[in-house]
Amino acid sequence: MLRKLRMGQIKSEIGLFLICAAIGIFMLYHTGLSCITALMGAKPLPAEAELSDMVGKYVSWEVQYPVDEYMETTKTTKVNGVSTGTKTDRSSWLVLDENRGICLSVEIPYKRYDEMVDQAEAFYDALEQNKELTASGVKVSGTLEILEGEDLGYYNSLARQIDMDSDTAVYHISDGRIHGESLSNVYGITGLGSIFVLFALFILIKTLKDSPKKLIREYLTANPSVTMEDLESDFASANQQGNVFIGRKWTFSARLDKLVLDNSQVIWVHTGCRRYKQNVTYSVLWEMLDGSTLRADQSSENKCTAVMEGYSQFSHIVTGNSSEYAHLLKNDRDAFLNLKYRTLG
Repeated sequence: MLRKLRMGQIKSEIGLFLICAAIGIFMLYHTGLSCITALMGAKPLPAEAELSDMVGKYVSWEVQYPVDEYMETTKTTKVNGVSTGTKTDRSSWLVLDENRGICLSVEIPYKRYDEMVDQAEAFYDALEQNKELTASGVKVSGTLEILEGEDLGYYNSLARQIDMDSDTAVYHISDGRIHGESLSNVYGITGLGSIFVLFALFILIKTLKDSPKKLIREYLTANPSVTMEDLESDFASANQQGNVFIGRKWTFSARLDKLVLDNSQVIWVHTGCRRYKQNVTYSVLWEMLDGSTLRADQSSENKCTAVMEGYSQFSHIVTGNSSEYAHLLKNDRDAFLNLKYRTLG
């Protein structure tokens, strides 16, 4: 009995455990290291550092010499699949790195666009007046990467227009992003992944903690007139319907919180379902003498019906999904008990 209930308990929880664990691990694998990197903070990009050695690292840098914007990225907002408008999201610039004598690419959120324009104007003013640039630069932080693809094409197009040699490798910093993900996404996905992993651990701990042996022992303690041999004997002759074992005196199921249900306390067995968007959960419901309702989920409506019909052998239990039963139980409990239950004695 204990072994079968244990296996049923594991089967009922293993699916949800694996799904939560898989989703959580995937999310943490995707952004976990990035989150740690973000929490540790960006490392300043020293003037003497070889950029090729810094690729892939989270760095901070002060842009002092913006030359010109070479690309804008737009973002379309949708509500229920319908576009509500398009706005500029990011702005990419060709900038000078005076210390290294090369050009870099820097991408900023569009909300910082005015900062970059002001810095560019200060740079050109100082250049025209042949003065040293005194304005502090625009500080950016992000993963240092190699610019590729379509973005590199736009960058090279601007470089040719202003007669600047395009370097073999163009280094790129996307402000506020780590490996292409925004910091808000990094923190959000990591947090959500952690929740999934913690929920999976909760399911595992609960399953291990609420073992059939422990729950049966608690039932026997609460019912001293019942012995383990009584339960074992009833379970051995029980009618199994899916994950529910219907004995003469007790019902056993790993889907029940306490595993064991006293049939003498059952007044009505019926079925139900819960809908959430496209998902439907089917359940068997036991209405108890004390007014409580117990529920055990099943994989199909047919399995629920089979469990319900397994109680037709009991003269004191009402079975079926009649709305009249529900109305009578809610509004006139005495009348409902008179239907069958009071024939028990």
